[in-house]
Amino acid sequence: MDLKNLLALALLMPFAANAQTTDSTDKRTSVSLGLDKDGMHTRVGDGDDDGIDTIRLELKHRIIRIISTRRGADSTGADTLEHRLRKARRERRNMFTYWSGIEAGFNSFIAPDGRIGDGPQAGPFLLNNPRGRWVAVNFLEQKYEFGSHHAGLFWGLGLEATNYHLSENVTLAHNSDSTWAVPVEDPQFTKNKLRQLGVRLPLMFEFNTKRAPLPSTAEEWAKYHEKKGFSRKGNFHIGLGVVGSWYFDTMYKQKYRADGEFHKVRDKDRYNLLPYRVAARVQLGVGAWNLFAEYGLTPLFEEGTAPALTPVTVGLTLIGFN
Repeated sequence: MDLKNLLALALLMPFAANAQTTDSTDKRTSVSLGLDKDGMHTRVGDGDDDGIDTIRLELKHRIIRIISTRRGADSTGADTLEHRLRKARRERRNMFTYWSGIEAGFNSFIAPDGRIGDGPQAGPFLLNNPRGRWVAVNFLEQKYEFGSHHAGLFWGLGLEATNYHLSENVTLAHNSDSTWAVPVEDPQFTKNKLRQLGVRLPLMFEFNTKRAPLPSTAEEWAKYHEKKGFSRKGNFHIGLGVVGSWYFDTMYKQKYRADGEFHKVRDKDRYNLLPYRVAARVQLGVGAWNLFAEYGLTPLFEEGTAPALTPVTVGLTLIGFN
């Protein structure tokens, strides 16, 4: 831009700023300022066809056009119907994905003879099944929908705590080749458990029955907004897939009373427990209710170090984060 045009632009901008001011009615305006051999001229219109305020500076060799929009309706389309529909689609996807939340249940194992938590083939690891508590906090989920919210594939992330309470008064021992239990007469243990902490990652196919169409017009959006979004009430859902877990912490814990005092013993060794798990998972429910069961596709202990025990878990979602 040459010096003449710069001076002209500097002179015109104060007029443009004044001409841009509108009254309290929400009317859009357009302002054109020109400079030619006949002098300076100004034209005020009713706004462009796209409904935005404009300032048009007409110089000798070029035209400068300044576009302004109201706050909350910027050039990214943050206040457009298309943006609202994207938000609605994201809300619907989160609403009909059953993973993130707090889950609780019971865990045990299936011995080679089919017994759960006990039996001759469980070896020394007889369990107190009701005390085998399991808790998970699932805090991340992502879903790919197959054309609609009815079917999709989701993955996520969570943390789990798995506990195995021994029913017999024994102390676990181990070396690099095996894990076994040593019977103890005294003291009597009030707590005798193995605990694992791990990170879990699901890959699951999910199906929902409830119809939840997206609004496609401004009128449909208004009705959707009045209803405050989507609802899972009456929706039947089912999910099938696998969950992989990696255990970063293992602890063997005992509590007992001796000489009138309580004692705690903690040991951080792995006891030849497999540091990872792959489990088949099925979940189903109605509305916000979600029941699940997981069956281990990998054994509880490293191969050859203990009986071939298959971990199992059953539970429900206590609090959903959606």
